[in-house]
Amino acid sequence: MPAKSKQTSSNTAQTATFAIANIFNYAIRRGVSEQQLRAETGLVRTDLINHETCLPAELFPVIWNLVAQACPGQPVGIQNASEAPLSAIGVFPNAMKYAENLHSVLQTLVCYRSVLSNQLSMELVESDGEACLQIYHPLDVLDGGLAAEALMGLIKRSINQVMGQGDYLVRVEFAQRPYGLSRFYETFFGVPVYFRQPYNALVFHRDALARPTMHRDDDLFKYMQGNLDLLQDRWGLFDTPSPLAEVRSTITHQAEFYQYSAEEIAREMNMSLRSLQRLVSQHGSTVRQLLEQARREQAQQLLIDPTLSLETITTRLGYSNDRAFRRAFKRWTGQSPAAFRQQSR
Repeated sequence: MPAKSKQTSSNTAQTATFAIANIFNYAIRRGVSEQQLRAETGLVRTDLINHETCLPAELFPVIWNLVAQACPGQPVGIQNASEAPLSAIGVFPNAMKYAENLHSVLQTLVCYRSVLSNQLSMELVESDGEACLQIYHPLDVLDGGLAAEALMGLIKRSINQVMGQGDYLVRVEFAQRPYGLSRFYETFFGVPVYFRQPYNALVFHRDALARPTMHRDDDLFKYMQGNLDLLQDRWGLFDTPSPLAEVRSTITHQAEFYQYSAEEIAREMNMSLRSLQRLVSQHGSTVRQLLEQARREQAQQLLIDPTLSLETITTRLGYSNDRAFRRAFKRWTGQSPAAFRQQSR
């Protein structure tokens, strides 16, 4: 059923009205009629004028699916990200502008993610060579990841504005299929883009995190943080840990002992496998995806050690043979284990 309600309490809907207005107007530009939008969402233009109104996040996938239907075979999420004003992600671009460095920029996104949506999960996962900004939203399964495409594109544009053009990105990963030619995505992001990955992620060079922003200003940054704090207080938002945090922590702990069994994870957390799967599914992921990420991170760590053979690494990661490991690693990173090992020297 389409989400028809026009206003909800702050506890159930935190999506900014401006963001809804952006995708509403974008849908019209791409050929969706106002009559069709009203029939599917219950919205008319006047509903988008009052910025005091909090519209339900469930409207997003409804509108995105209408856009996708109107533009088959086109990467409409990225196209929207290339056209939309940066204010579509609220005050973040201004706050990021005055941060100290790229690391501070990414941490600001993670810390205040609930200003965009109280269901949005962002994590910055740092390893020896990379820093991975992972982005999740339960509604991604309803719009096929189009909102995630647009959000990641807007974040990329915002970072360009703050950092200038540079080689800080390593690659981009999407959980969904491409909606157009892969080269369109790679032209937009300027790096390799991979699809049907365990996560939506912007992957940065670890050493790029220390790069200063172009307009660093500690006083203005504190002022902007104060505005973000007020927004969180206003909507009753709190930066609570991701519901997946305990699951991820358990998986990370088990990975230290080279255990990648969903049954073992469930046992360690004192729950049934079905309960674990349901918990993870409710927050936009799967146990398999979480285990895949743990394997990938562990694989990269093991490959850095020149004393470990490929056979030893394959065994520790629980793969049946070298070929299976090489195929998985190529899917994760776009390169072979040997190439990664050579690059890491």
